[in-house]
Amino acid sequence: MFAALTLLLITGCCKAQNTGCNNIKNKERTTERFDSTRYYTHKQRTEYVFEDSIKGRVRQFGGENGSEFVEYARKDHELFGTYKEYYNKTKTLKKVGRYYYNQFNIGLWKRYDENGYLIETIDKDAPYTNYPWEKVMKFVKEQLKLDLFDKGVSINRYIAKDHNIPVWFITWNPCDGKIHFVKINANTGQVIEQGANEIIE
Repeated sequence: MFAALTLLLITGCCKAQNTGCNNIKNKERTTERFDSTRYYTHKQRTEYVFEDSIKGRVRQFGGENGSEFVEYARKDHELFGTYKEYYNKTKTLKKVGRYYYNQFNIGLWKRYDENGYLIETIDKDAPYTNYPWEKVMKFVKEQLKLDLFDKGVSINRYIAKDHNIPVWFITWNPCDGKIHFVKINANTGQVIEQGANEIIE
C-alpha cells in the first residue's frame, strides 16, 4: 500500500511540472563545457587566442567578475565562424550559433539552460528567406565584382525600423576616397539605394 502511494505521488509530481517527465527526457541536451583550466593557464591579459586544427583561429575571453565565457572561432579561408557562450558558474554551454565576419548572425542559434537542456532556438535567417545569403553572395561576386575575402568589403543585414523591411547592406572601398554602398530589399530582391560617400579623414 505504501509503495503504491509513493509511486502515485511521484507520478503526480511529474505531471504537475510544466515540462513533464517525458518532455524533459525528450529535450535536446548538450554536455559541452568550457575548459576554464586551460583558459586561465594560457590567458594573456584579457583573452586567450590559439589555433585549433578543427575550429581554426579561436579567441576566448570573459569570466571576470561573474561574466560568461565567450568564444569566437573561424578558419582563415571560411566566411563564417562559430560563436559560443558558456555559463560562468557551471561552465556549460549557454548559447551557440554562426556568424559572418562579426557583421551579422546567420542560421539557427540555440540557447541552453545551466543543466544543458535546450530552451530556445532562433532562426536568424527567417526575415531574409526571399533573398537569402546565397543570392547576396552571387550579387556581390557577379554584379559588383567584389571579393568577399577583401577586408574592404563589408556585408550586414538589419530590419529597417521606418518600414519594417529586412535589408542587406553592402559596402566596399575601391581606394578612390569613397565608401560605396548598396542597399537591397530582402523581401523583393530589389536595390533600394546605391551610391558613395566621401571618406572624411
